[in-house]
Amino acid sequence: MNDSVKTGLLAAYSKLLRPLVRILLRHGVTFDELSEVVKTVYVETAAQEFRVPGKKMSKARIAIVTGLTRKEVQRISTIEREGRFKHKASSSRIGRVLTGWHTDPDFTGPYGMPLELRYDSDVPADETFVKLVHRYSGDMTPRAMLDELLRVGAVVETDQNWFKVVRREYVPNLLAPNFLERVGSGVHNFVTTIETNMQKEGPGKGLFERFVWRPGGIKASDLPLFDAFVRERCQGMLDEIDNWLSNLDAPDENEAERIVNSGVGIYHYVVREEIETNQISDLLDDRSDPKPK
Repeated sequence: MNDSVKTGLLAAYSKLLRPLVRILLRHGVTFDELSEVVKTVYVETAAQEFRVPGKKMSKARIAIVTGLTRKEVQRISTIEREGRFKHKASSSRIGRVLTGWHTDPDFTGPYGMPLELRYDSDVPADETFVKLVHRYSGDMTPRAMLDELLRVGAVVETDQNWFKVVRREYVPNLLAPNFLERVGSGVHNFVTTIETNMQKEGPGKGLFERFVWRPGGIKASDLPLFDAFVRERCQGMLDEIDNWLSNLDAPDENEAERIVNSGVGIYHYVVREEIETNQISDLLDDRSDPKPK
């Protein structure tokens, strides 16, 4: 792949990942946790999709294809499926701070209950939120940590500069399991359609994929009208497709004919306003950030 194609592909993936990363950040998933999943998907996909016909992929070749080290490939390839996506509550800095607040004798009372903490104090012997963060979160600034804990409702302010922890785990928003499955399968199926059409041999050879929009956009006041129109018309079409599928003979698993899972997905999109900057530093407030060591 030449450099210009790779650059364009990475730029497209940057746009693709933005809403997915928003979901992850909103629900407390750190970069380290995601990177482990990405490594696993790289290894699994290389092993399944890029092998020489009739042969299994070697770990050395997977390392060449993915750019991972052979040691990493070996480690990932031996993890059982159930353990691949397990999350440790204390793996993030926020998780470590919350765990310390609930378990460290310096920050808990006689019965093991977390103490209410003053943000900071001039008295060295006082146990404070600042001291808690320094102990369990390395170089994270206490103010940034407090802002995030307040935002997700893990901590509440009980008096001026006094704070109480009300949750032990950092789970910013709870999602129902069926919704999580929908996120995974919905995005997977849509992107798989795009991948199929990128490799199609000619017109009419890929899968149906169309978009319609008004150049220049629509007035915000017209959005509810458009939403109602889309819901009515698309639901009617989906009902018609569902009826057509229901009239097909159900496949028999005992027959030799291959069974495929296929369907149609329709979605209404509203482009979210996102700031385009030359450098990410333009978006940051670095007044209280410590200088990297």
